[in-house]
Amino acid sequence: MWNRIVGICLLLGLVVVLALRQGTPEEDDISAPTKTEEKKDGGSDLEQRVLSFSIDGRSPKGAQQWHLEGKSAQIIGEDIHLDDLGAVAYGDKTIVILTSERGIYSKDKGEVELLGDVKVNSDDGLTLTTEKAKWSQNTKEIFTDTVVHISRDGLIAVGTGGMANSDKMYAILEKDVMVSMEPSTTVTCDGPLEIDYNGHVAIFKNNVKVTDKDGKLYADTLTVEFDPDTEKFKQVVAEGNVKTKKGRSYTISEKAIYTESTKSAKLLGRPRIIIDPQEIEKLDGFGK
Repeated sequence: MWNRIVGICLLLGLVVVLALRQGTPEEDDISAPTKTEEKKDGGSDLEQRVLSFSIDGRSPKGAQQWHLEGKSAQIIGEDIHLDDLGAVAYGDKTIVILTSERGIYSKDKGEVELLGDVKVNSDDGLTLTTEKAKWSQNTKEIFTDTVVHISRDGLIAVGTGGMANSDKMYAILEKDVMVSMEPSTTVTCDGPLEIDYNGHVAIFKNNVKVTDKDGKLYADTLTVEFDPDTEKFKQVVAEGNVKTKKGRSYTISEKAIYTESTKSAKLLGRPRIIIDPQEIEKLDGFGK
């Protein structure tokens, strides 16, 4: 079980690195539209209806970092309303393609709002879907309050609401978190799930439950730590009302630590083993 928890968090870490290491734009290059119509709309704002529109984000050295385009657009003041939005982000080793039904690019705020059937696909197998999201150039954050689905290499992660910061290399799934990995391991929690790449840690919070073919584990929080030098797994710490079930073996403790170097688990905080079936039944939800 412990090794499968580690595998899940390693893959989640890879997803965060992939999503956040895409270059963030420093300047915009707006291409000339192929055809426009102009009209006054009740005041001084000039509205342009554009049949073809694209924007490029470039690094300070002029290298292209991303490309954003729409099949049609309306330009109202500093906002560009795009239909059939498509974008490509060019990373050091990976290309990410993003699509949505609509989008609003606000140049003065430095934000891109994605609306309707938002999909992100990378050329190395990452898929992310949600109904809406907003990216801020100023804070380097992308966030959503809708359901997020992430899949990669046999890993599936689902949660409601989320945020990722490309400067801090930090990501959150806010609530109703479910992470599964083939063939049979599932981790759920009420949330949040926090992944801090620079801090070398991933934390599942509130009502954590791990289920796989070897048994079940329950805890208030589950923390996976990585070695900052090797970036390899270091240990898993389950804390608060820790309960485990493996076959006919039941244990209860306040804390459990699995250490990779010794391949062993240690129970702390008044650990005990339960073999009385009547006592097991008294444990609220345990073993179900």
